[in-house]
Parts: sequence; structure tokens; C-alpha cells
Amino acid sequence: MIGRRRFPLAGAATLMIAVLLLGGCQSPGQPAAAPDPSRPPKALAVDPSDGSLLKAAGGVFRSADQGRTWSALAMPADLQPTAIQQVATTSAAPGTLFAAGPGAGVVRSDDDGRTWSSASGNLPSKDVSVLAVHSFHPGTLYALVPGSGIFRTEDGGDQWQKMDAGPRAKVLGLAHSTLPGSMNTGWLYAATEDGPYLSMDCF
Repeated sequence: MIGRRRFPLAGAATLMIAVLLLGGCQSPGQPAAAPDPSRPPKALAVDPSDGSLLKAAGGVFRSADQGRTWSALAMPADLQPTAIQQVATTSAAPGTLFAAGPGAGVVRSDDDGRTWSSASGNLPSKDVSVLAVHSFHPGTLYALVPGSGIFRTEDGGDQWQKMDAGPRAKVLGLAHSTLPGSMNTGWLYAATEDGPYLSMDCF
């Protein structure tokens, strides 16, 4: 259960939350007609397979020159790429990319963005506003569906289970951490408008 008590964040944990929160509090609005590489990022991630930078901004984009230029990763129109606002990767599975957004649910690629498939499983809605990947179990993800709660999958998105309603304050980002002092399964941090929260036992 995500606790109601606030904890200060420092060092790596602060960095993880900051990356997740780039533009995360903005309303999705109307999706653009096509992915636009000039749009500012709503989330950033590093592709562990080659060190390139990924951004979610009404689509998933890749930069091989430290953000100076961007190219869109092709995604089928039925997966609603222009609704994408989150992107996540894990060094435990190089080449696997996850993305999400209100109206898009959760989508994944297992070939570094060349092909994509839905990973929304049995989520109650595709209005996923926040996404995070477990730090060392690449098949475990956490997704926030506003009004429904925080959900977890342990099979890469086929089946999701509701964990709890999450913090009362609006959740802007999630990050899983194995920082020193964490439990064996790690800690799940939630960045909110009321400050950071964490789950001591990661469910």
C-alpha cells in the first residue's frame, strides 16, 4: 500500500522522480494529427541497448545526438501513438520499451521500437497517466489509472492487479528503486502534488 506519510528524497531517487515528471501534470488534451518531433517531452528515458535518449511527446521519439534531433518510432495508429505521454525502459531487458498515455493504455516493444503491441491487459481503462518499470524485474510494471488506482503486472502487461487507490494527492510520477535500505523487492515512490510518498514493502 502506498503510505500516507511523506519522506524526503535525495540523490538518485530525486533524479528518477524528476525524469518521470517532465510535463507529467499537463492535461492530455486533443492528440495531434501525427507525431511531431518538435513537441516538448512529457517523459524521458535512456535506451540501455545503445544509450540513445527516448522521449514521450504525443508519440515515442529517439535521439542519438543528445537531444539535438529526434526521429519518431513508428507505432500502429490503433495503439493511439499521439496519446503517448510516458516512456520507460529497464537495463534488465535491453531492447524492451514501454510507453503509456491517456487513451493509449500501455504499449510495449521487444525489438527496440521497431514493432509495438498493447500491454493493457485487463486494466479497467486505457486512461493511464503514469507508468513505471520495476528496477530489476522487467516484466513487472506499475500503472496509475486516475479514479481507479495503482495497478501492477508481473507478466509484462497481460494481466494487471489493482494494488490500492494510491495517495490521496494527485500522482504525477512513479519510480521503483533499490536504493540502500530498501526492502528485498525495492521501494515504489510516488511523486504527488503534496510531496513524495513511498510503499515500504512494494506490495
